Order: sequence, then structure tokens, then C-alpha cells
Amino acid sequence: MRQPDGDLTVRAYVPDDVPRLAEIFREAVAAIGPADYSAAQVAAWLRRVPSAEGLAERLGDGRRVWVLADQAGCAFAFVDLEPDGHVDLLYASPAIAGTGVVAGLVAHLETHARDAGMVRLYAEASAAARRFFLKRGYAVSERRDFQIDGVEIHNFAMEKRL
Repeated sequence: MRQPDGDLTVRAYVPDDVPRLAEIFREAVAAIGPADYSAAQVAAWLRRVPSAEGLAERLGDGRRVWVLADQAGCAFAFVDLEPDGHVDLLYASPAIAGTGVVAGLVAHLETHARDAGMVRLYAEASAAARRFFLKRGYAVSERRDFQIDGVEIHNFAMEKRL
């Protein structure tokens, strides 16, 4: 697992980030997921983590994407914002998860959303992300129970008024 080289700052996503972002996505699910989900649930979730190509396609659909990167330019977290206020992806490397630095990334997203005239943000959050979002003023709308490849799993519909 990579460690940051110096302080982390928010910057705009660039397509060259995709391999690292796919790595962060996979690392986060594998390392952070087991605190709240069973081995079978984590395995099912990992099967849904997109390839670098799939992630590039998803991130290239017009949404805004920001990364939290070190002084060498290496990404350690990322977040996206769709035009309707949906926060689809928020993933952090286990090397920085729980340190508080990801809050700055989400604060940047919220500032952009307000500046764009958005009045509401919403997300479907994992159990770990639920705790993170609750600390930042988001509210749980509902627990969502569903299946991935026949495995029962859950997340939380959350929202924040800006």
C-alpha cells in the first residue's frame, strides 16, 4: 500500500489517474469493507469493482471528479459529482482512511455544488461511508437492502441540503 509523499491537496481528475483510482477503489473495498460486511459480501462487492477501462468510461460521462493527491501527483482518494447532485463514488486508500483528510475533498465538492446552484446532494453510502457522511451533516433517508450475485448486502440512501 502506497504512503503519501507529503501533504495531500485536491485537484481535478485527469484521465491518467484512472489506473490508480481503480486501484484505490479495489483497495478500499477489500481493506475497509470487512469492518462492516461479511467476507461473502465483500467478495460480491469486489466482483462489481470496475476495471480501469470501465471506470474511465464511467468518469468520462460528464460528471465532475476530484482527487486528493500527494506532492508527487499520486492520488489517494477520489470523489465524483453528477449534474443532479448525486455523489456516486467516494473512495480513499486505506493508507489515509480515517485520518480526516478526505473531509477536505468532500468540502471541495460541496463548495463546487453550492457555486453551481445545487441545493441537495445525495449518495448511496456503505456502512463506513455512512459514518463519514453523518459527521458532515448528511442524513440517512433509508437503509437499502439488495443482492449482488445472490449475496444479501446493504447500503444507505443519504442526503444533505446545501
